[in-house]
Amino acid sequence: MTEKRNTRRIVGIEPPDSQRVRQWVQTLGETYPAWLEVSEMGKSLLGRSIWTLRLHGCDSSGLSAPDTPVLYCGGVHGREWMTTLLMLYFAEEVLHACRTGRRLCEMDMNRLLSTRSLVIVPCLNPDGTEISINGADSPGLSDYLSEELFTQCRSRAFCRRWKANARGVDINRNFNAGWDEMRAAAMERGICGPQPGGWTGAYPESEPETQAIVALCRQIRFRHVVAFHAQGEEIYWNYRSFTPPRAHLMARILSSSSGYRLGEPSANASAAGLKDWFMETYHAPAFTVEIGRGECPLSLGQFWFLYGRLREMLVLGAAL
Repeated sequence: MTEKRNTRRIVGIEPPDSQRVRQWVQTLGETYPAWLEVSEMGKSLLGRSIWTLRLHGCDSSGLSAPDTPVLYCGGVHGREWMTTLLMLYFAEEVLHACRTGRRLCEMDMNRLLSTRSLVIVPCLNPDGTEISINGADSPGLSDYLSEELFTQCRSRAFCRRWKANARGVDINRNFNAGWDEMRAAAMERGICGPQPGGWTGAYPESEPETQAIVALCRQIRFRHVVAFHAQGEEIYWNYRSFTPPRAHLMARILSSSSGYRLGEPSANASAAGLKDWFMETYHAPAFTVEIGRGECPLSLGQFWFLYGRLREMLVLGAAL
């Protein structure tokens, strides 16, 4: 980890708002064209880009041979923008290792990614992230929120803890896997419409952000999926009868590497998420990794500690 102070990096340790993410992603693409394909997999409700980074190795001829990719997804909840920063920082470190030929956590990344590419969606919810980082002055936001909720968004403290997208839909409650149960549970708690977090939306996959990641998974058959959230230092690995046998062993490896415990989600968070949908649809492993501890958004001062614990796990997750 000494490199962090000795090498000029593209991705800074700064809040990853939409402008910074666009700049970082485009610069990474320009700097590492042989190892990185950058694309826009969709748009958010307010028209912000949802980026996809596909990292692959190159053989001695300069040709890549990607095959069964793994998907890492960050920035599902606005206030959990630390996951976006971690994804982009890791992507740059992997790309640098591929270009220089150095090992990352004792792993030859160029060789690994020549047969197993890695797809990273650094921020699935750019509108929610923007609200949490910069407040509620996003053009068009008032078109989707009630007057009362939009007025509350004028409070900076209120916005910092925003989880949902710009319509007030919790993206991780909007997937078509146990959605009816999650909607009923939300209504029992008085969540019947747009909120900073917890609202399932009007119907499954109602949101453009959800639709974009679902379309990506249908286009690319991923070996497994890891969704990053904050906080709790836990790894969720099962979903009802859809959990494949190898998922537990994989989760134990990720747990051993990071020190995060294996957990069981609460009843209010037990379905309708990306992990749940992927496991139910493809009967393949999927994981939710809850990074860090403390109140969200996690502070930038925690970045190096968080990255130090997760770095090896991120490498192993691509290799499993």
